[in-house]
Amino acid sequence: MTAVTLDDLARERKLLWLWCAGCGRERDVDPLSLGLAGDMPVPDVGKRISVRLVGGGRAVTSAPELHPGGVTQYRERIR
Repeated sequence: MTAVTLDDLARERKLLWLWCAGCGRERDVDPLSLGLAGDMPVPDVGKRISVRLVGGGRAVTSAPELHPGGVTQYRERIR
């Protein structure tokens, strides 16, 4: 089984979820806005991005969006 890539997310119009284990901050970003190769597997993105994008920690987890439209829209819906 192959990992989902940034191109896969873009094709499906999904966001990339990033989470900083150091501070707990999370955000969703356009997968192609990071300037990384489209064939990069999503799990590897957290090892390559600028940590300032999330929270400043070194342990960044990356995954396909957890909620349709991203975590910000999810929080708005549950309020």
